[in-house]
Amino acid sequence: MTSEPSDDQRKQTIKSRPFCLAIVALVGLSFAVFGEKGALRLHQMRQHQAHLVERVHQLQVGNLLLHKEVEALQNDDRYLEQVARGKLSFVRDGEMVYQFLPRPR
Repeated sequence: MTSEPSDDQRKQTIKSRPFCLAIVALVGLSFAVFGEKGALRLHQMRQHQAHLVERVHQLQVGNLLLHKEVEALQNDDRYLEQVARGKLSFVRDGEMVYQFLPRPR
């Protein structure tokens, strides 16, 4: 023997449906925004990707400059001499080097 729900129970069920739907929608929306694959995570990943793309560009520019310097060191005698004089303090035969002491304060 099954009992039919009363009118009060039906009304209560009908009144609680929008509340349940609102809760389900709120939970779904929170997962869509804050979840592991949500909108905030997507935004963070896009920012990280843009940062990495910029870093790759910087490294490519630096790499190109280093390749040009290596080529200049291998093929340009004047540049090689300039580096040797500047960084290694080399001098030619017969040149005099003057060294000055720093001024006392």
